[in-house]
Amino acid sequence: MMKISEEKIKNKILKQIINLIQIGWRGRIISIGFDEAVKQIKKGKKGFLIIAEDIAERTKRNILKEGKLQYYQLFTKEEIGNFLGKKEVGIIFVPETKFGLKLKGLIAQYFELKGGS
Repeated sequence: MMKISEEKIKNKILKQIINLIQIGWRGRIISIGFDEAVKQIKKGKKGFLIIAEDIAERTKRNILKEGKLQYYQLFTKEEIGNFLGKKEVGIIFVPETKFGLKLKGLIAQYFELKGGS
């Protein structure tokens, strides 16, 4: 039996994360950008954030001040922008729906593997 490398599994999970983010964006399930994320938080929507790894520290502080939200730092602003067909995206708000929970599960899995390497 062949052992699938952790790297391959990580890449597969990453592809699934990107795919779900794209689906979420096309289906208008997720909100992108600082202002949109703040709007969702102010509406009292439950959810979590995906924050670009290269976001300005001040922007990160400001969005986290808006609400006690769980967040994951993943991808660069350019990478997120690329797979959403935008220039750069630093913040994604993901609502706690079935969709959001599936995405959160994949991200958690990815970080578990990443931590193990």
